[in-house]
Amino acid sequence: MAPSERLRYEELLQRYLQPLRRLAWSYTRDGVEGEDLLQEIALALWTALPRFRGDSSERTWVYRVAHNTGISFVTSQRRRAKRETPIAPHVEPTSGSNPEGEAIDRQRVQRLWSTIRDLPLPDRQIVCLHLEGLSAAEIEEITGVSAGNVATRLTRIRQRLMTRLRGEEVCA
Repeated sequence: MAPSERLRYEELLQRYLQPLRRLAWSYTRDGVEGEDLLQEIALALWTALPRFRGDSSERTWVYRVAHNTGISFVTSQRRRAKRETPIAPHVEPTSGSNPEGEAIDRQRVQRLWSTIRDLPLPDRQIVCLHLEGLSAAEIEEITGVSAGNVATRLTRIRQRLMTRLRGEEVCA
């Protein structure tokens, strides 16, 4: 790879590292697998970058590569049939003067992600892409699920998440 392409890759990876980390987490059941998948995605981007022609937005292209890599990774992991251990995603600490409020916020975020993790993989994929700010049309381009179906699924997923989270609040 030419030095200019290497620089382009490094900038691309730096710009999308956190969203890709969250996306990788959504495809896996533990932090170690998530980091393995993130490395696979980085490698896939490295090898695919010279062929990127700009037919779609850079963001959509990055997520499509990550999505395809994630599907391949999950398929190979299922073949290995490793035991699953859920882990909450890393939540960045915020600087503030209310540590109790921050702890409550972190706990809520962890409960939400834990609930998302329990969704079937296709729903997790759509939710995570949506949470990264992608439109239904972009999600369609990445996953192949029609934009209308994405919108419908998101509505149903939100309802399931709210029901489950409210149920946990009552029990807590």
